[in-house]
Amino acid sequence: MPLALFALTLPHTVVLEDDGLFLMAGEHLGVAHPPGYPLYTLLCYLFMQLPFGTPALLGHFSSAVLGALACAGVYGCARLLGASWLPSLIAAWLFGASEHVWSQAIIAEVYTLNSALFFAAFALILHGVRNEQRNWVWFGAAALFGLSLANHWPLMVLAAPGLALAAWPALPRILRGLWWRLALVALVCASLPYVWMVLRSWQDPLISFYGPLEDLGAFLHYFTRGGYGDADESLGAGWGDRAAYLWWFAKQLTWQLTVPGFALAALGLWWLLRGAEVAREDRMAGWGGAFVLLGNSMALIFLLGFDFDDRNVSVFRPYSLVCYGIVAIWLALGSQWLLSRWAAAPWLRLGATALAGIGMVAQSVWVDWTANDRSDSDFAERHAQLMFDLLPRDAVLFLYEDEEVGPLGYYHFVEGQRPDLTLRSTQGLVFGNRLFSWQTPPREQQAALSQFIEGTSRPVFYTVSEQKFPHGLGVRNFGFAKEVLRERQPDVLELRVDPGSQTYFEELMAMRPVDAWERFRRDKLLFTYGEYLGYVTIGADPQMNERLADSMQHADRSFFSLMGMAEVLLGQGDETHLPLAEDLLRKARGRQGEVMSKERRARFMYLQGFSAFRNGRVPQARAHFAASQAVYPHPENAAISALRQIGG
Repeated sequence: MPLALFALTLPHTVVLEDDGLFLMAGEHLGVAHPPGYPLYTLLCYLFMQLPFGTPALLGHFSSAVLGALACAGVYGCARLLGASWLPSLIAAWLFGASEHVWSQAIIAEVYTLNSALFFAAFALILHGVRNEQRNWVWFGAAALFGLSLANHWPLMVLAAPGLALAAWPALPRILRGLWWRLALVALVCASLPYVWMVLRSWQDPLISFYGPLEDLGAFLHYFTRGGYGDADESLGAGWGDRAAYLWWFAKQLTWQLTVPGFALAALGLWWLLRGAEVAREDRMAGWGGAFVLLGNSMALIFLLGFDFDDRNVSVFRPYSLVCYGIVAIWLALGSQWLLSRWAAAPWLRLGATALAGIGMVAQSVWVDWTANDRSDSDFAERHAQLMFDLLPRDAVLFLYEDEEVGPLGYYHFVEGQRPDLTLRSTQGLVFGNRLFSWQTPPREQQAALSQFIEGTSRPVFYTVSEQKFPHGLGVRNFGFAKEVLRERQPDVLELRVDPGSQTYFEELMAMRPVDAWERFRRDKLLFTYGEYLGYVTIGADPQMNERLADSMQHADRSFFSLMGMAEVLLGQGDETHLPLAEDLLRKARGRQGEVMSKERRARFMYLQGFSAFRNGRVPQARAHFAASQAVYPHPENAAISALRQIGG
């Protein structure tokens, strides 16, 4: 079974994406990020009560079991549409061994549950149109559809037209008094998990993304993902980005189930829609599957406004897991069509089919194993260890981004590491000990933050820039974390050399990220340490520069650490630092990666322009600013205001 494949490659500890958040929510029966995913939270909690393995392993195992059930659903749908057991089994295995499905079946995420519920409902609908009088089938499908809305409702709403088309042959039967009862069952199954979630939020659990959902307006804002408008719709994205996503998805369809598998799927779809011997209900199921595929891919691409870059592709890719299952069903039908027209002995057909299937599955496992074998993953763990080793006893650590909130929160709130610490969110999210709610205006947030710092004698640390953590006091910078200095003026900056941070910086330079999430997080950490090295350079302390000489040499090998240093030298340095800043930018130019985001490329162009402007080369600065604006025409791009100021 694919479950064995998933189990062998499960990470034993927390990883990135939303893994840490779901593990925390599952452990404490909390409220995950919008729209809440209450059904998955409950299932994850149940799995995390099993008496073996780490909490992270058990949370990941929940996705593995759900992924295996999704594979079983693909098998069942293929069988109901007429494929024999062997092509159906091959299709199910290829679905499970595809890179994107596999990647979601080994972490705490909601997409394998979405796939399992969809294919279970699809299978019941296919069974129902052949046995219209069996009302339990229709009630089961309605219940599963309702439950799916309590998991990832946007994906299931987009799949609903396809499911309706598959059920079309039974529409007269459904309309004769059955429809309202089916609608009631679906509504109850969808509502009950959300009712539990709201009631649970009122109890103020340890993990609750927004805190108590006190009224209908707060719930609707949460349910409709109202706070994700900026994330789902980039002002810099255009039709070129959508075209790039369409091309990317077309390539994924071609190779996710292997190229021969895609060819068989195309044959299966052609036969399902055009075959003279295909029954009407099967043909409608074929059209239904096509609509599901388009809804969970093309419709999403046009509804969302993502910039096309490496990280956003990683955000988008699990949305289409159901699409690969639909293709797998067509693959089984294409194989069956070929078998039915091959005039050979049954044993020969069976053997040839088995060999071909084993070959395709083996190829898929071989190609995708490196990307999905997370059994020894320790990237998030290593960073958490660094932070916990750095922080003094009874410290308060303010966290900002999901990539640090999830992993550090997991080790502290789930595994109980460093119980003396207090972790808080700079944005008032996720942790129940928030200083303010998500609705608090920025000025009041800053006031609450200042009041907290003034009112505690405990050491206060943070990990982001002072613009995102505006405390107005002195700073002690350790490289990857900063400490608030209450007794110093705001312009005071102390630099400390932390040997653990030095070692970790060298590890980051040498590491090979497994996926885009690790690459994005590594690059951001390299940038952060590069900023620290920039301040060290400005400080011109001979002893400190000597201790960090090796780190300075390592920084030359990374675009992001070079960028961090250049940012500080240009923004905080004087005229004497301009030549070094230009040299850093020159080195960085040769180390740009193809997978960099538009925002990062635009920022690099802006820095080149700013450097040219400070050196008196105004026409060159104007050209860099214009290029930056063209790459990333977002209002937050500093190049836009720079162009206005110099008359560009």
